[in-house]
Amino acid sequence: MSQPQPFFRGNELPRLVLLLGLTLGGLAYLWSAVYNKKGEPEPVVVARAPLPPIKPDTSVEFETVEDKTEIQLRDMGAYKKLLSQVESLAPGELDRIAHRDVLSIQLWERPDHYRGVPIQIVGTVLRVLSYESKLVPSGRLYEAWMVTSDSQRNFYVCVFETPPGGFPVGDNLSERIVFNGYFLKLMKYQAGKDLQYYSAPVLIGRIGWSEPVAAKGHRGPSPMNWLAIAVGLMFLVSFYRWFSGLRRSLSPLRKTSTTRVPPNEEIAPEELAAWIESVPGEDQEHDPNEDPPPRKPFQD
Repeated sequence: MSQPQPFFRGNELPRLVLLLGLTLGGLAYLWSAVYNKKGEPEPVVVARAPLPPIKPDTSVEFETVEDKTEIQLRDMGAYKKLLSQVESLAPGELDRIAHRDVLSIQLWERPDHYRGVPIQIVGTVLRVLSYESKLVPSGRLYEAWMVTSDSQRNFYVCVFETPPGGFPVGDNLSERIVFNGYFLKLMKYQAGKDLQYYSAPVLIGRIGWSEPVAAKGHRGPSPMNWLAIAVGLMFLVSFYRWFSGLRRSLSPLRKTSTTRVPPNEEIAPEELAAWIESVPGEDQEHDPNEDPPPRKPFQD
């Protein structure tokens, strides 16, 4: 009884192991190349004791500010004051004095206690608006509508004058940023299909953002991209060679089209007689190199 043959013959198994190794390594590299973002590491908004005291701005410009209303003319004094403060400070200075212990719920519960207080937040921008304004030298302001881990689905409205190079403006965005800004008020706005009223904290300050690697494709492929292409080609070639070898090893042996009769010591009498008749006799043997024998004349 013949034993069943193994599935792998020869060196197919080592080739398969090598192919799987190349596949897993290539996938891991491509994952890191696509989702990894170069740039400054994202800051962690963590306050450490001892915490500096919260000192709200009690300037006369803030006396007319009213929460849970739209931005009105009565808010313009404080609005302009905070824009001027941001312009007078270096980016590093504003980051240094910003509080990291203020959460969204605190601004909702006691907005007057945080009026004019510099705060740092880290979150995801979903929409960026731009409009002309005479309150800044450049003549244009930007609004980044963003959410944070503590605000969940509630927005922050971050107002700034100078966006980073390449920063997207529009709707349906998903950009991670850090924002250092002064708290102005809770602004009322309408949203949703039913146009319900909501309120969002308004901060005036500076934005920090690093351009993702995926957005730099127009600068030409990097050496890492060429390496990814080489890994992909090696994978395709290895897979083709392994598959071809496995197909040849698993294919059945080809049968010859001609059939041979096995030798036999016995022969039938009829075949023997036919063979003897086919053998020419001595009188029939003639050397083709010799002249044929002369013909005898016809005799009556």
